Amino acid sequence: MKQDKKEKRNNILYSVLGFVLGIAMCGIGIYGMILNRIESQEYKNTTDKREVIAVVESCREIDNSDDKDKNKKNSRSVKYRTKLAFEVDGKAYEGEETYNQKIYVGDKVKVEVYRTSKGIYKLRPYNNLVNFVFYCVAIPLGLYHCNSLCLQYRADRQKKK
Repeated sequence: MKQDKKEKRNNILYSVLGFVLGIAMCGIGIYGMILNRIESQEYKNTTDKREVIAVVESCREIDNSDDKDKNKKNSRSVKYRTKLAFEVDGKAYEGEETYNQKIYVGDKVKVEVYRTSKGIYKLRPYNNLVNFVFYCVAIPLGLYHCNSLCLQYRADRQKKK
């Protein structure tokens, strides 16, 4: 008796967590697509684009090596994710950028910035195809996950009747 109640409680818990995960995937996909689109439109429509000098505040290494190239010598592709500080018209701003070559904290780099509709300056958006495809795939995948959990729940309820 206790085992059945515990098992039922666990099944409900896992179903709810799975449903929340599916909804979260849909939300992330929709949010990412909208944010991506807004940034692209703001950059395209701005009248104030500039190149400024930014200082690298922090830097971390990102490993982009492919599994199929593990056996090849020097196949490791390293990128560097940096946090940059830049100044426009006397105001300080921050942003993040990825570089293919080694960058050190304190280095000065030239970056393109643009003024948003709110009057703040941001680094130029680099909207790549991989992020867009991820956002597009997350939405139907989340819906599929939620739908399959709902169908499983309905089938379990009909078995009990």
